[in-house]
Order: sequence, then structure tokens, then C-alpha cells
Amino acid sequence: MAPFTRLDEATPENSAEYVKAFAAESTPEKMAGRMIKMLEGLKGIDVCNMVDLYEHNIQSASRAFRDGADTETVVCALFHDVGEVMSPVCHGEIAASLLRPYISDKNYWILQHHEIFQTYYYGKACGVDPDLRDQFRSSQYFEACEQFCRDWDMTAFDPGYNSLDMATFVPLVLEVFSRAPYSQAGQPADDMSRAKQRIGESDYIQGERGQSE
Repeated sequence: MAPFTRLDEATPENSAEYVKAFAAESTPEKMAGRMIKMLEGLKGIDVCNMVDLYEHNIQSASRAFRDGADTETVVCALFHDVGEVMSPVCHGEIAASLLRPYISDKNYWILQHHEIFQTYYYGKACGVDPDLRDQFRSSQYFEACEQFCRDWDMTAFDPGYNSLDMATFVPLVLEVFSRAPYSQAGQPADDMSRAKQRIGESDYIQGERGQSE
């Protein structure tokens, strides 16, 4: 047990066990497991759709997987709506922030913006401007986000679709969470990310994993 009651009392000597214990709780396996548990918490929440939010995410990932999308994009599809009922008007940012250290800048952008792009399909029915996405046409990631929503998100409410089992996705999730933080294309994208990358490289996060490399 760490002997300090304030972080400014920590020293390399008295915090060694604390650092070791924290690193043991932030392994790729445990982080992946926690994300999957969050997703499983959406079972039974159907908001009057014919599939619940868990199935919607699984179905979205299944469609991306079967279309040949890369591992990272499939994992993003799997978790894209994990924050849907936590904060509906910024739920894309919840998934984006949780995955950001392990995904490309492109997929981070897609997750952040996908709920805006989705209004193109349901906006008229629900009193929302369906052309909200147009203000982002200058982005290099516009077409990729358009594809994500068109092919894998807005179509994934079909109770007759044969989704893949979660077991198919577990190794993909683990692969993504096993990456070095902020090491993918376009990352780190800003000063904040560069600072957090330094934290991610420390023994505090890496523990014995970092020492063995």
C-alpha cells in the first residue's frame, strides 16, 4: 500500500508498488475487457428500435468486418455508440476519446462526427437538419465518415441480419488496445496528445511491459 495521502508526497521509493499495481490494472487485456463490458451494458436498451443498442453496435461491426474494413475500423464500429445514452448529443466523442490513444486521427474524427453525419438519413423524420454534415465537406475525412455511416451505421438496425458473435471481435479489440499510445497515423495530433503520449510511455502505464521492450 502506498504510504502517501497526497500525490506531491510520492517519491520513486515510496511509490514503486503503487506504480506496479496501476500498470497491472491497465494491461491491454483488462482495458479491452472493460470496453466490452461497457458495450454489454447496452443490452436491452432498444429505444423503440427493433434491435437493442448492443446488437446495433455488433451489427455495425459485423457489416464492416464482412466488407473487408481494417481491424481498427471494425473496432471503432463495434464501440461507436457505446456512449449513446450517456450523452446523446456528444456520444461520438465518448467512443472517440476512449479509443483515441490507439486509433488513427481519421477514425478519431469519424467517431467524433458520425452522429452529425447520421442526421442525413433520419433528420427529416425527426426535425433535424439533414444537411448538417455539409459544413465539414472540406475535411479530408469526409468521405470516410460518409461511408462509415452509409454502409455500416445507418443500416445496422435489422433484426433479420446475422451478426457475428462477440468472440469474433475480442482478438481485434485486444490488438487495438495493445498498441503503443498515440502511435497510429496522424497521432499525436496536438500538444495535448503529445503530452499524454509521454504519460503513456511511462512505467506508470507500461509497468513491466515497457521494461521488457
